[in-house]
Amino acid sequence: MRKKLSVYLLMILCIFSLFACSKGNDEPKTEDEQVEDIDKEDDEEETKEPTKPVVKVEKEESEPTKEVKPSEEVKEDEPSLKSYLIKIASVKEDEVVMFDQKDFDGDGSEEAFAIIGKIVEDYGEKKVASGSVWFIGKDGCKKIKETLGMGFFDKDRSMKMGDTEYILFDEVYVTALVTDAWYVSDGMPVEAAFSTKGEIVVDQNEKDRFAIVHDAYDAEYYPADDMWMGHTWKKYYFFYNSEDGKIYEYGGTDISDETAAYWCGIDIVDKYLPKGDQIDSLFCRGNCLVVLNYEHKEGDAIEYYHYIYDFSKESLVDDMREITGEEPLPGICLEALCPDIASYPEVSGPNM
Repeated sequence: MRKKLSVYLLMILCIFSLFACSKGNDEPKTEDEQVEDIDKEDDEEETKEPTKPVVKVEKEESEPTKEVKPSEEVKEDEPSLKSYLIKIASVKEDEVVMFDQKDFDGDGSEEAFAIIGKIVEDYGEKKVASGSVWFIGKDGCKKIKETLGMGFFDKDRSMKMGDTEYILFDEVYVTALVTDAWYVSDGMPVEAAFSTKGEIVVDQNEKDRFAIVHDAYDAEYYPADDMWMGHTWKKYYFFYNSEDGKIYEYGGTDISDETAAYWCGIDIVDKYLPKGDQIDSLFCRGNCLVVLNYEHKEGDAIEYYHYIYDFSKESLVDDMREITGEEPLPGICLEALCPDIASYPEVSGPNM
């Protein structure tokens, strides 16, 4: 009996030992699973982590693609030149009423002209800005002209003579326009010799030619008071000479009555000079114009008149070179508006 009991006890101990071992084996397995779970979570976090750098990389790569176009912005250069002007002139952006930028002299660097001021008159398409003209280039920024009249039109103009581009600023006065003309040479602004002589008029149908409408008070003179009166407007003509690359005015060469009759085909002095009046001057320009200036005494005043005969049209013309009637035009025509750059023709004919 005791033997059987011992056997049973031994069997129970073995079963208990086996159960303890199996339970002991399960616990390490659970730790392994926990380790695997942790590793799995780490792996998942590692797989998720690259998604942030990817966004950052795309963001960082997107910036250089935007910076490829800054080379175009530098080529444009308007923001930098304009902001430089605003800084140097100590003005606000809305005070820059006109800004024109390009490579004016073809040297590969861009320059700019600007008008700084405030709008004082509004004519619809054009506004008048009281202020000053500025130049901005590689060597700096400076004011080149202050308005003397009401102001400048807020839009500039340009004209091409040969290879040179002239920038034109129209200054507004009460009864006239005066054009400032500039060009760029070696990166610096240069005022043209014909600048501020009157309103520059460009005819697109006449290549390398332009005219200036000059106003003056020269219709009547009162010697006792040494006073001139009578507002007039007269046109003077300019051309580009391709041989030397310069601009000249069609100056007037003095001629005789006979030479005038020879070129005009009629005796213009005999036909148009009133009896008792006196010739002031008679000259011929290189663009086929013969000008007769004369004076007429009227009371205390001396009145001045002129005729212009275009022998290429065989007709009288007015100061705008339009065919006109036989009424004289008021004022005195100058032989040259800009004598320093005038070209005077050699006129053949009788008594020359």
